[in-house]
Amino acid sequence: MSEIGSDSYYHQLCEHLGVSLIATDLDLNIRIWNAAAARTFGAAADRMIGMPVSQILPQERREVAEQMLRRAIETGETIQLEFEQRDPRGEGRELAGTIAPVVSESGERIGASICVRDITRRISLQNELSESRKMVALGEMAGAIAHHFNNILGGMVTSIDYAGASGDPAIKSQILEQTGVALQRATTLVNALLAFAEGDRRADDLSDLTKVVRELAARIVPHVHMMTILENLTQNAIEAMPEGGSLLVDVSVDNGSVIILVGDTGCGLDESVKSRIFEPFWSTKDVAASGTGEVIGLGLAIVHGLVHMMGGTITVASEVGKGSCFRITLLKPDTL
Repeated sequence: MSEIGSDSYYHQLCEHLGVSLIATDLDLNIRIWNAAAARTFGAAADRMIGMPVSQILPQERREVAEQMLRRAIETGETIQLEFEQRDPRGEGRELAGTIAPVVSESGERIGASICVRDITRRISLQNELSESRKMVALGEMAGAIAHHFNNILGGMVTSIDYAGASGDPAIKSQILEQTGVALQRATTLVNALLAFAEGDRRADDLSDLTKVVRELAARIVPHVHMMTILENLTQNAIEAMPEGGSLLVDVSVDNGSVIILVGDTGCGLDESVKSRIFEPFWSTKDVAASGTGEVIGLGLAIVHGLVHMMGGTITVASEVGKGSCFRITLLKPDTL
């Protein structure tokens, strides 16, 4: 029996861990490969020892993973990496790896370790929960759409009936103008919904090709999207600070991505609010405080839709009483 603290004890501990343990030298070649790693990747230790650790990763993730491993060795950081992988039977899995430096007794960093866990089931449950929330949000959205269009169309019908019964041209002209305003409100609402849905997929009438091309060009110009995104986020931040505060807008470049931060020192959000913040027709704003008599709640939903249309991601970090910070990550343009 190995004594606790002996080399044999630690060897057996690593070998029989319930998670895959892989360790490398400074050149990122594999030096430790336990039994769980052999099961996860379908390769025995005698085959993998001495191989570059990047070989266990999908081609598209190797460069990023090598950068993370070298950063862990150079700085001592612990870094999280998630990637897709296929098991020995060819079935897809989601894996999460914790990258950390390997440190000698003298404190010198001599390599890196990756502790890999299978998170396929967790991702599946998250997706199921997400789909469930989407269905709930869809039901709420349908009710909100019906409410808004009933208000708009109901007012139009009443006004048109009144105009039809009136012989006064001035009244008819006024009601015609009001009807035009109501139709513009309906158009704005529909366009906002299309933006949230990540693009309008309707079959366009190609009879006026010039008009179609112009509309397409306007839709895909990135700076137009970014203007809408930043306007909505900064307006949201300002409204979160009714007593004043600090507004942060920061842009940086990191590992081929553009990071945009929009933060405030306002009231902040609790966990229940953060989980719904990007849902359409859902808002934390008080109707009376809005000054318009209604709160549509599409601003952050539009932002979410536009960011994903541009191939990016958006997340929010927040603490009640301390403020919120929205983080947008986009692939770096070639011109940047």
